[in-house]
Amino acid sequence: MFVIEQTRERYLRSPRLEPVDDGGALLHLLAWTGDEECILRFKLTRDGVVEGEPAATDHAPAIMGWAPGMVHPVNDPLAELQAEHQGWRATVRHEGARSTVLVVTPAGHEFIAWTALGIAAAPCINAARGGAWIAFHHDVREDTGVPDIAKWIALRFVDMEGGVFEPAAPMTGRNRDLDGEEQSFEFPTLVVGDDGAVDLFGRGSHNVYRQRLDAKGFSEREPIDDGHWGCRGRRVSAVRLMDGTTLAARRGRKGIVIQRFDAPTGGAPELVPAQIEAGGREAELAHAAAWSGPQVLFGDIQQHSAHSDGVGSADETYLRARYRYGDDFAALTDHESFLGKRIGPGEWAYLQAVTERYDDPGEFATIVAYEWTGKAYPGPGHKCIYLPGPGLPIISRDDVPRGADIVEQITAQGALTGPHHIGWTGADVEGHNPAGQPVWEICSCHGCYEHPDHPLGHRGDLEDQFAKPLLDRGLRFGFMANSDSHGLLWHHGECRKRDPFRTGLTAVISARRTRKAILEALRARRCYATSGAKILLDVHVAGFPMGSELEIEGPVDVHVRALGTTDIERIELMTPDGIAASDQPGSPSASFVGEVEAPYVYCRITQADGEMAWSSPIWFGN
Repeated sequence: MFVIEQTRERYLRSPRLEPVDDGGALLHLLAWTGDEECILRFKLTRDGVVEGEPAATDHAPAIMGWAPGMVHPVNDPLAELQAEHQGWRATVRHEGARSTVLVVTPAGHEFIAWTALGIAAAPCINAARGGAWIAFHHDVREDTGVPDIAKWIALRFVDMEGGVFEPAAPMTGRNRDLDGEEQSFEFPTLVVGDDGAVDLFGRGSHNVYRQRLDAKGFSEREPIDDGHWGCRGRRVSAVRLMDGTTLAARRGRKGIVIQRFDAPTGGAPELVPAQIEAGGREAELAHAAAWSGPQVLFGDIQQHSAHSDGVGSADETYLRARYRYGDDFAALTDHESFLGKRIGPGEWAYLQAVTERYDDPGEFATIVAYEWTGKAYPGPGHKCIYLPGPGLPIISRDDVPRGADIVEQITAQGALTGPHHIGWTGADVEGHNPAGQPVWEICSCHGCYEHPDHPLGHRGDLEDQFAKPLLDRGLRFGFMANSDSHGLLWHHGECRKRDPFRTGLTAVISARRTRKAILEALRARRCYATSGAKILLDVHVAGFPMGSELEIEGPVDVHVRALGTTDIERIELMTPDGIAASDQPGSPSASFVGEVEAPYVYCRITQADGEMAWSSPIWFGN
């Protein structure tokens, strides 16, 4: 094993190997050095040892990634959905809730290798005797045909006539219901041996694996990384050298790791005709036809992918939100600098381009975003940054470590932010500025941070950092909630739900389903938080909506309308003194008016199934 270590002055990512005639290989890396990115090209021996100094080419302000099957850069986000090898091409096509994997032969004939109501991504292809092997990952369960959370790699063999086959032997170790930290198997790479045996490389949530497929079937997956928590690369690059051995390169936590493996041997696997239509069904989305209040839009605007410490591709974030859950908006908030990984200009350009591709004003809105990852309490904690649009740079915690400074700088960009899991990593009271930080996240897969000892549970015990104690101290902020999902079942056992993507939702009151309108609603605090259910809620005082600051003295009537996803058990108006007024409707639809005299008030809804919603507060007086 050989490691090319990264430094603060030279950040390395996305290795790509190319065999050369002398028996070794060229290693192509995307490198971020100072104000530009370039490709560094290293000469490697057959043992994966670097010879001499690297050459630097293709200098540019930002490089998104590689062209499919090539070693030249390309600034096209669709390149992630394509692969090529010796004239064969594989493409993943997304059409609404359906994904289709297409294969094109060297003669130009196109065939469908797999299609389903689910999400496929990360294709790779490797020419072999009589056709080509393709691999990709998807989220459709093999036992039920229904999309789920975990992703797994699928293999197909396509012959020259378009016949589609799969291994007769079941894949060893495939388990979409794993507990613990290590889940999923994604972003495949294939190497085919002279006798037809196949080596499969792929990424789990915390490790990287090699798995052999030969005449005996699948071997056990062999871990080739340390399995520790961290941000690693997405895909292994692997090639056969002239002597038949395999050289593989991947991004590890400390840099680029190069390993040599024996040649894939053991004979060609037995094949059977593959089922091309993999099942699946349209999502059953709830509709609130009985709602007479203002339009409420729901979205999850904190999620992570394999671009930081989560799983899955950037595309999957938006496809899942729109077509799986029927959400109105979404954001991907990968860490800008965390656990040895940084998002440089090229990767940031790619993430923005994917976000723009899925923005569909009037139908579905996407928000350009990232997570600024400050030090935990007594540091400033973590904040998600929501930008007005593409073209603005990431401001890294490596350059701006203070919370007050990041809030000031992103406010100047026209962006807004909010802290999250505040009772665990801290709320950054010193850095709070309602103009740039109008909303705080109070519920996610980590639990609820309304107040300590919450019935929904929470990670961390910084009791003076929770939302209500800080409202009581006079801070002003609205409420939002998001999943903070990394794509793991039960989120390492810390999450209260199997589906981590439904552990928090932000609701905004907006007549328009556009990025600008949603950001305006967040800035005005015309928004509220839910624990993951799409509970409809309207709260106002004298016609002024949640989030308002009113110069009203004396008792006021607080008007509440709510429509739950099941029976509403309690409606509570919360003030510094606790519950000021309440009702127990016992039905999904409820209206309530309560009298309150306090510096602030917010409404808390609790359903019979335990799901909850919290309106942003309304403040009174100066």
